[in-house]
Amino acid sequence: MKIQKLILSAVIGLAVVATVLPASAAPKSEDELMADLASPKEGIVTRALQNLEKEYPNSPNSLPKIKALLTDERPAVREKAARVLGATHAKVSADDLKKIAAMLKSDNWKEAQQAVIALRGLDAKSTVPEIVPLLKNANPFVKRDACRTLAVLGDKSVIKDIEPLTSDPDKRVQKDANDAIFTLKNK
Repeated sequence: MKIQKLILSAVIGLAVVATVLPASAAPKSEDELMADLASPKEGIVTRALQNLEKEYPNSPNSLPKIKALLTDERPAVREKAARVLGATHAKVSADDLKKIAAMLKSDNWKEAQQAVIALRGLDAKSTVPEIVPLLKNANPFVKRDACRTLAVLGDKSVIKDIEPLTSDPDKRVQKDANDAIFTLKNK
């Protein structure tokens, strides 16, 4: 009898939740998501970027608007725009790469990290000289992602820059440095 009451309570609870959920829970169209990119609210823009990445990853319609956000005044918006471009392996111009590479110089370690991750998914070999200085960044996450990105974009010439990290105090940095060196040696 107690189990039946628990099941009945669960079913009623789910029914209540289903009626309380807003109708806006339905997926937005690409046009609605692109309109959200103009929102002054950072969270709305970053969610729209995420949904465009998932629902419309190769859409030529949203690409210009996403690229325009690479220079947005809000770091989280710039970071997410760059990440979407990288995650979707978008075709980007040299100017777009410069905008993402400018984020590598940010004092905000997260912005630099997100930019280096984004570059990993792009045809961005030209940015290797701008990524190498991140190997000396104080933040271990930035160093690790710089190693990973250099393993993808770099060539054997960057091994000498990565080698000092094989004795970094952070074992995770050491591992990523060794993995990058192994990958680069086998290119």
